[in-house]
Amino acid sequence: MSTSPLTEIAVPLRALDPADPDMSDLAILRELVGDARVVCLGESAHGVSEYYRLKDRILRFLVSELGFSAFVMESGFAEGLAVDDWVLGGAGGLDQITATGITYGFGECDEMRAQLRWMRDWNAEHDSGVRFYGMDAPGSFATPRPAIEACLARITPRTGDDALLALADLGERFQAHARYTAMTTDERQRLSRGIADLGDRAGISGDDVAHLCALGAKCVDDYLLADRNARDELMAETVRWILDREERIVVSAHNGHVQRCLAHTGDPVLGHLLAPVLGDELVVIGTTRTGGVIPELRFEGEPPRPSFISLENLAPPPPHTLDAVMEATGLPLHLVDLRRVPPETLGAATAICAQSFVVDIDPTRAFDALVHVRSLTPVPRWTRSTPTTVAAAHERPQ
Repeated sequence: MSTSPLTEIAVPLRALDPADPDMSDLAILRELVGDARVVCLGESAHGVSEYYRLKDRILRFLVSELGFSAFVMESGFAEGLAVDDWVLGGAGGLDQITATGITYGFGECDEMRAQLRWMRDWNAEHDSGVRFYGMDAPGSFATPRPAIEACLARITPRTGDDALLALADLGERFQAHARYTAMTTDERQRLSRGIADLGDRAGISGDDVAHLCALGAKCVDDYLLADRNARDELMAETVRWILDREERIVVSAHNGHVQRCLAHTGDPVLGHLLAPVLGDELVVIGTTRTGGVIPELRFEGEPPRPSFISLENLAPPPPHTLDAVMEATGLPLHLVDLRRVPPETLGAATAICAQSFVVDIDPTRAFDALVHVRSLTPVPRWTRSTPTTVAAAHERPQ
């Protein structure tokens, strides 16, 4: 029998299947969410089947029971415009929409397709629809072309637009850095000048969508040119823009983005940037795990750039992690409202598992609640396409 101090307040969740009509176990969300306008749903690893299904199930509850009207995803804003059109009843095939409209490959799995089908069906049957928004930089944060193309489609054309698009075409995610490196200094300067000019043109146009697309292109250009990562600032600005149009939204991203405190590196992240603005109108639900297999992004070169993905067998979480504290309840799938937990109960926890790493975190400030999923499984797309390696959880280098 478990002796964890969290056992008495842990709420067992009965299922991960979003199609299960019995949502009685999610009733805890009524009290947890309250009148919040933004519910952030985190994931400790990307490309995991259980997290996709969990978020889909929670989304369906929040939409059908609490009136939430939008799903906002850690995916390209510009690309997401087509996804939103599709869930609202637009033309096109779902396979194409998920392959090109959702970045980082997040959409290329049955779990994401099931969620989008549900959103489209819901919109067809109800007057109160549910929208889709990306909030991230374009091109899987590797190429600015999708945002430039979307921006140009909304503003007055000029001579030279085709040349800018050609310069901005850096190919697939893992090709982009090599293509950018192979460009001449003059080509890089022309790309940067073109993107800066695009921002001015979008601003003059008064089109908010064009403006956000231009900001996304600038975010990628800054990263390629000066290794400046402003993704979280961009995502926070996009969420604030969405809140001017939607009353209540669900935001889906990695734990490391949605947490209320600074990143372990000291950098501001999405949740930390939103918290002072939203106050009690923000609820952040993170996730923990015990073991399983996850996709892990690998970096090569100097500066390091995304190069390939491997599958990692996860070691059990170290005792000083929130993951270990949640596992100690003995429940394989459960939710804990951390606002009801005395600080001393989590005193031994000073870190959380993030991908296959362990990172420092303030356990009393980072999340309002946690959902623990004992074992993780990579979505089939990753299983089919990548080799498996073995790695224990280890401290992320600073």
